[in-house]
Amino acid sequence: MLEYLVSLVVHGTKTSSTFKMVHYNGCGKALQEKFGIVRTGEQVKNHLKTWQKRFRKICDIHGLSAANWDEDTCTITLDDEHYNNHIKDHKSDADFLNKPIQHFEEMNTIFGSTMATGKFAKESSAPLGTEDGGAEDCEAEETGKSDGDAIANEDNNGATSSANKTSKICKTNNSKKSNKKSRTNVDPLVAAINRESNKIAKTIKKWANQTMMCLSMIVSMRLTYPSIMPIWSPNLT
Repeated sequence: MLEYLVSLVVHGTKTSSTFKMVHYNGCGKALQEKFGIVRTGEQVKNHLKTWQKRFRKICDIHGLSAANWDEDTCTITLDDEHYNNHIKDHKSDADFLNKPIQHFEEMNTIFGSTMATGKFAKESSAPLGTEDGGAEDCEAEETGKSDGDAIANEDNNGATSSANKTSKICKTNNSKKSNKKSRTNVDPLVAAINRESNKIAKTIKKWANQTMMCLSMIVSMRLTYPSIMPIWSPNLT
């Protein structure tokens, strides 16, 4: 589901801040064609709210002043002391700390432009900023399902009705301290291009290092065994 919606964002099909019903219907059709899973556009829309809520939680944890961000593994890290103190009061946050966050890149591409996500692209050794106090949070109310429930496990008969009953709770956090740092939004398309560019750069660097190692070995062998591997000279005929 996320892969399909990400493609809409990357290719510019999604032109507004939200998906339209035609997009949800198209996603439902793609799920049926690829996996044989029957889902309506309304069900896809409501399941996306679960992912949106999950991403909002990740953004809140990312905003912890003691947290660090590892871009390569998409991991929010805390040292042992801060981790233990935080988990005492927020046990569910353990799913998002000190371990790679599954589907983070997809969520960031889909929701990153509509949420105050902060600077996720920081080095792993750079402390993250504090939580943003000026963003408006609109999230779905708890439905009893865990954030990681897959769409294939939803009940066909009850998914639509229960999702329609879900009410939205919109709250504004304007009462937070004014000295908290504001966050910068990153265009999802730019973020996707940057990720691919970084992957290409790492591949080229790895290839270059391997090539240099091979050349060094050849030169070393020629110097060690000149009778077997004569050193090349422009005067040789």
